[in-house]
Amino acid sequence: MQRGSRQLDTERCYEAICTKDSNFDGYFFVGVSSTGIYCRPICRVKTPKQKNCHFFSIAAQAEAAGFRPCLRCRPELAPENRHWSSEDAGVILAREAAALLDGGRQYASGHANRHQSITAIAQRLGISDRHLRRVFECYWGISPLQYRQTQR
Repeated sequence: MQRGSRQLDTERCYEAICTKDSNFDGYFFVGVSSTGIYCRPICRVKTPKQKNCHFFSIAAQAEAAGFRPCLRCRPELAPENRHWSSEDAGVILAREAAALLDGGRQYASGHANRHQSITAIAQRLGISDRHLRRVFECYWGISPLQYRQTQR
């Protein structure tokens, strides 16, 4: 199965999601019609019935078909580079948030602007500000606000 191929072998794809085979992560995404959600093949959710599975080569195809991204495996954040796609979604979120905080230093003029900016960054990443703080602190060891204060 090649990444760019339009025709995916559904039997092979279903077998990969049943076994949570990381070798297929980044090569396809699975949309589940019963839930309206799409995932990466490594997602640790209960394996859906085969009749409810639709397979896509890229995440954008799944979203165009009306599926929402899974909040557990965060398929929309999986980079196209397959070697990075098996990385934990929390790590990707923490790095993306840090990059956005670095770029958003001009908004750190006042306390209200700082809080609003962190909320805006969380919204841009598609997560709550509470979840942003949790994954950020888990990865970096400090809060997003503390990170921003060290970047001045």
